[in-house]
Amino acid sequence: MNLNSYIKSLPTKRKLSEVKIKIITRLWGSESDTFPKPWVSSEELLKLTDQKYFDRRTRELRDQLGCDVESSYIEKFNGHAWRLKSSKLAPPQDRDYLTQSQKDKLFNDNDFTCVTCGLKISAGIRGLQADHKVPLSRGGSNDLINWQPMCNNCNVGKRRACEGCSLECKTCSWAFPEKFGVKTMVSISEKTLRRVDAYSDKVGTTRDKVMEDASEYYLDEKENN
Repeated sequence: MNLNSYIKSLPTKRKLSEVKIKIITRLWGSESDTFPKPWVSSEELLKLTDQKYFDRRTRELRDQLGCDVESSYIEKFNGHAWRLKSSKLAPPQDRDYLTQSQKDKLFNDNDFTCVTCGLKISAGIRGLQADHKVPLSRGGSNDLINWQPMCNNCNVGKRRACEGCSLECKTCSWAFPEKFGVKTMVSISEKTLRRVDAYSDKVGTTRDKVMEDASEYYLDEKENN
């Protein structure tokens, strides 16, 4: 199968957008490249599409069209990257969105407050958003009970945490913060985050535990000096 026949095989009811064609073409790469195709950095896709939310379009290729696309942190890029694992197509996810009245009720019931960081903010692309607790790609549904209000920053953080995650969603604090604790968005470099992950794997604990212990140690040192 070549790139043109692959694009024609996609189960889309309308013409693909120029941005999505650019993404597919770049992820496909050379016809001589075997599957899985080489990784393409997020930085390159951002420049290629000139769209801040290119990652949303890429996820739509996976969720709505069934493209076998994956994302992961890649050391040589010092950041996230994407690749096409195969030419196989999975059944598209039936991604329905809430009606405006359903969104209004969801936000009003939660006092326009993000369930993870507690930020009170108006709804919008960069404000409060309706988020699937358990992603559709992980078996979540479009039932109202599977929706929660989340600010844009936390929503992005949750998506990053979901990429490549194999943990059970029903025990995840991103999906159920009321049961398993509230996530707090903290700015941290990718390099430091990878060091935290490496250490947590080494000692057999979690990233959250390492971050909490490090914070407590730092505060104790500062408060006692």
